[in-house]
Amino acid sequence: MEPGQRYAVYLGVSVLVTVWKTKKLLAFIFILVCFASIAYADISPVAGWIEGAFYLAALLVAMAMTLGVELVTSFIYLHLKKISKWVLLSVILANILSVPVLWIFVAVVGSDMTSFLLALLFGEVVVFVFEAALIFLMNKKRIKLNDAVVMSLINNLASLILGVVLIAVRFVL
Repeated sequence: MEPGQRYAVYLGVSVLVTVWKTKKLLAFIFILVCFASIAYADISPVAGWIEGAFYLAALLVAMAMTLGVELVTSFIYLHLKKISKWVLLSVILANILSVPVLWIFVAVVGSDMTSFLLALLFGEVVVFVFEAALIFLMNKKRIKLNDAVVMSLINNLASLILGVVLIAVRFVL
């Protein structure tokens, strides 16, 4: 482990202990974000902090955009199917758990463009299955399994398409 990574871990642990006492879910999210930043910032201490901060900011923006897209598509699906909007809470939780894990996986596995794309494709399939299962298990009385699967598929396709478009626009500009 590089010095910058050790410092990030020490800082993360000290903040985590404080946060853990108040909000355990927030602490869990913080752990995932720290690991995502540390996994990406495997360089010198100063550059590691800069890269880690950039990666953390990118992760938070991606999480917000993914959550926004998936909440809109979920709301539309639930409204059209006349399913309780309480299901949206499980969509939020599923995204809070899956987005950082997907980013960590892709950052660790995707060293070149081919492995990046394969890791992203595999990760998206795992995220789709995970989110469908979590949505269904948290809402057994509100939603059928096939509705959870279809909604998860629509959500993940929409957010993947948005991500691909944003990456393509970034490379064009």
